[in-house]
Amino acid sequence: MAPGSNTLPLWDLNPVYKGFDDDNYKNSKKKLIALIEEVQIIIDDGKKRKSDPKTWLEEFINKYNEVGDLYENLGSYAYTRYSTDTRDATALKELGFLEEKAVPLETALVNFRNNLADLKDDKRDRRVMETLISGSETLKKVEFFLREQLLLQEKQMTPAEENLAADLSRSGGDAWGRMHSTISSTASILWDEQTGERKTVTQLRNLAHDADRSVREKAFKKELEAWKQVEIPLSYALNGVKGFSVTLNKRRHYENSLHRSIIQSRISKKTLESLIQVMDGSLPLFHRYLKAKAKALGLNKLAFYDLFAPVGASTKTWNFDDAEDFIVKLFTGFTPELGDFARNAFTNRWIDARPRDGKVGGAYCISFPLTGESRILCNFGGSFSDVTTVAHELGHGYHHHVLKEDIHIHRDYPMTLAETASIFAESIVFDGAISQTEEKEQMNIIEAFLQDTTQVIVDILSRFKFEEKVFENRRKGELSPEEFSGLMIEAQKATYGDTLDPELLHPYMWAVKGHYYSQNLAFYNFPYAFGLLFGLGLYALYRKEGPSFAKQYRNILKMTGRESAITITGGAGFDIEKPDFWQAGIDMIGERVDEFENLVAKFKER
Repeated sequence: MAPGSNTLPLWDLNPVYKGFDDDNYKNSKKKLIALIEEVQIIIDDGKKRKSDPKTWLEEFINKYNEVGDLYENLGSYAYTRYSTDTRDATALKELGFLEEKAVPLETALVNFRNNLADLKDDKRDRRVMETLISGSETLKKVEFFLREQLLLQEKQMTPAEENLAADLSRSGGDAWGRMHSTISSTASILWDEQTGERKTVTQLRNLAHDADRSVREKAFKKELEAWKQVEIPLSYALNGVKGFSVTLNKRRHYENSLHRSIIQSRISKKTLESLIQVMDGSLPLFHRYLKAKAKALGLNKLAFYDLFAPVGASTKTWNFDDAEDFIVKLFTGFTPELGDFARNAFTNRWIDARPRDGKVGGAYCISFPLTGESRILCNFGGSFSDVTTVAHELGHGYHHHVLKEDIHIHRDYPMTLAETASIFAESIVFDGAISQTEEKEQMNIIEAFLQDTTQVIVDILSRFKFEEKVFENRRKGELSPEEFSGLMIEAQKATYGDTLDPELLHPYMWAVKGHYYSQNLAFYNFPYAFGLLFGLGLYALYRKEGPSFAKQYRNILKMTGRESAITITGGAGFDIEKPDFWQAGIDMIGERVDEFENLVAKFKER
């Protein structure tokens, strides 16, 4: 299959639902409404809550898991339809319907937390929670969930206020996010005046991997022009999202939006501080790599549009069939289960790889719990980075596969641990690529790895610094497009240092990254660095222990929704509150920087 051609695969959603008019889909919507009503009835049953709290808790947990599965299944379907065609009015309508129906469910959860807190603080018996949990197998399994709900109860408004916030989010924070998705997926600009060809910003960003610098430069400038045309509505969207978050987090008594993100990530403030400290300290290492890349490309200094430029003797363009064979073979080498999973995903058309107008940029993996399946969206362009992106998303899919028999509560894991399986899958592909290529081609593979890790450490750190400043300034008032762009340039200079031409940075990365536009998930950036370094740590264990590690790895994935990130990583032998843990992952990257510098020097001498 030729990259970018119409032969790249589209996913098949029929095994989930055959359409919005499908009887199965319609019946699922009706069942969802009924289940939400049943959850509300349980919550409102004060008589049973007082006379038989154990049964009341068990009934809620069982019904909450059932409704959670159905809501996720419906939501995933509506979003997959929308994200491949953001002009699809029906898909947008269905997303709105589901969000509306979820408001009572969120209110029920708020009331559940309050009732749970009342049980915990029972004046007659301070040990009532411990007694209830120890006397029920159902409650023992979800003890962490119950403890977490008590923590969240301390950070919520009154039920009436939370109900209003959930209702307003549909036309507030969430609506701004959808506005960004629609604009960013359809924004385009004239590429060729003679033919009249236009390219979307997603297609232009894919050209950042082109071997021809003049093409990269043209695509970069055209992309900035395209973003300039839509900067005003996007600035309103970002102001809306961040303003919404600032207001709610203040009323919920969080210190700030970062504090909420730390709790959502199931880590400690000390963990984040250690991670950011090591990321900051690692910048000189990545600067070495970027300077070596400039040397390899024959440049005095890189421009932003050179960050993804291919280097080395090989500028191989991958077709999708070759990527499939390569990934399946390497995954099977780790464990047959992982290989079989990947083969099934390719064979049964779980992957939508074709870039096209109206499709969102980037990549994601989404799960359908009722069918035990996943779907993967990517925009395959034929670079090795595109191959590792497919592997990355398949890693997420395998994580879903491992948890598919679990209850809904145990499939709800934090972003920090969500990247574990994906980074591990990438590492398998990277190591396999290195071992199967000659030295003259290894530079390209190592550089692809360093490209990705630079994005996850250096660029993610710039995004973290940018978002800190945005929240700081948004508390004082709305920001203009120029102010957003100015903050982005400052953040890029702070992390990329003198390795990039200061006149050729990317001021509109705040428009590019959809993560900024999720009002419920601020700081959707540092978890990627967490995932990278934890995933590298696990991969180092695999290289040390060999095939026997596969069982331990699977068990770690099984635990991701059952405990805090600190407890789970501690079970793997890591103390994530100490900088030493994070530095170990950076040191692994450092080995590749050394190799890359040596290869550049060697081939430059020839």
